[in-house]
Amino acid sequence: MLFNSFTYLVFLPVVVALYWLLPKVCRRGLLLIASYIFYMNWMPAYGLLILTLTVVNYLLGRCIAAWQSRRKLILAIGLIFNLGCLCFYKYANFLIDSLFQSSSWLHNKLGLPLPVPVNEPVLNIILPLGISFFTFEFIHYITDVYRGSQPVKNFWNFALFAAFFPSQIAGPIKRFQDFMKQLLDEPVFKKSSFQAGLFLIFQGLFKKIVLGDNLGQIVNAGFTHLDKLGTADAWVAVIGFQLQIFFDFSGYTDIGRGSALLFGYKVPENFNWPFLASNLTEFWRRWHMSLSTWLRDYLFIPLGGSRGGAWKTMRNVFLTMVLGGLWHGAAWHYVIWGAFHGAILVVTKEWQDLVARVSWLARIRPHPVWHWGGVVTTWFLLFMAGILFRSDNMPHAVTMAAKLFIPAHSATVIEMFLLSTLPVSLSLYVVFLLCSRWRESAPSLQPGAATPLLSRLNLWCRSSMPFQIVVYACLSIIILGFAPGKMEPFIYFQF
Repeated sequence: MLFNSFTYLVFLPVVVALYWLLPKVCRRGLLLIASYIFYMNWMPAYGLLILTLTVVNYLLGRCIAAWQSRRKLILAIGLIFNLGCLCFYKYANFLIDSLFQSSSWLHNKLGLPLPVPVNEPVLNIILPLGISFFTFEFIHYITDVYRGSQPVKNFWNFALFAAFFPSQIAGPIKRFQDFMKQLLDEPVFKKSSFQAGLFLIFQGLFKKIVLGDNLGQIVNAGFTHLDKLGTADAWVAVIGFQLQIFFDFSGYTDIGRGSALLFGYKVPENFNWPFLASNLTEFWRRWHMSLSTWLRDYLFIPLGGSRGGAWKTMRNVFLTMVLGGLWHGAAWHYVIWGAFHGAILVVTKEWQDLVARVSWLARIRPHPVWHWGGVVTTWFLLFMAGILFRSDNMPHAVTMAAKLFIPAHSATVIEMFLLSTLPVSLSLYVVFLLCSRWRESAPSLQPGAATPLLSRLNLWCRSSMPFQIVVYACLSIIILGFAPGKMEPFIYFQF
């Protein structure tokens, strides 16, 4: 079930209404049932997959806590089981394809008598939605229990943690300690949380449909017809993709976080103004934050972290990002994308150490020009990495990169952009963003206090239901009016 589908726009209000009308004792059960309906709407058989993973990891957590002398062995079994499931569904075809291509090359180029089948074997495995995300949550759970956290004793609470539909398919990656605390505290209805949830849902729909999907048409035209691209067209397509994936993924996160707030739950934020980062290290602290912290806590630190000297730290950073690239997709261009980020992160750390040692560089570092120069440089690196991420394969990526720097005269993609709704909708987004920041940043008012006119206006906007109805009605009209003809799935669903 897609967040941007009509089905979900019916499903969510029905579940929310039932949730608050039912007695407290029934609410968790309703959420669990709704979460499985949400997931099985796509492919019912895979409901058994998430249920099996839930049962096994619940038992693993209990066993790790109960049998301290064998907890390392149990953890190893749990990691093999979870990673085995992930590798089978996500990487089996990739591994078979890589072995087939390698054996074919050795047979054809070197004449080695290797048995090469005429037709490449394919398992035709359908990737279960969200398996990368909920597998990471299970690994986090059994690892933290191994490290000393208390396991979840109530199976139904654990099942809801695993299946909670607002974050089920594409995150954010939850930590079970935070989620269980909310379950035990029994969320109560709060008008402020409900309003914040609605606001996030509309903001997410605007990002996804009005901006992300329309940008996707421009990007697809550029990356699909490389032979017709001019230099300026290529830059529009590359920059457009970086914006598309932000609007698409942050839009999904907004809808998920907003949906959770309607039930009184909070899930982690995933984005914090990433395009204002002045280097790639800062970017990864602001982009897909739940994944970044997961990679740090459950991959980088277990590899050795920053212990053992500079070389080992650089090695661990590089390996973490390579594996993070492979997590994103079963293809070599994703691996190279991760290696690119890992290499730049290593260079960034070395550069920062050099700046700290050289006095004249340290003196100019606080200047705004330094910061914004870093921001522009980070944008450029993201655009280059985005080519690897968006391309179908490495030859495709190399051709696209060449288009950026080899002069060619064509304006097909630029004309598409100018004739689309994007110039207007991007301007509307800037206004929408400024208004939302102003709405959130204005100080709360105390009764009887002397306050500026703008603060009083802000308070009225927050509390006036008629005003909010008008705003959401206008947003609905804009979203429907600017929506492209075809509904697109969220980009991160494929991961």
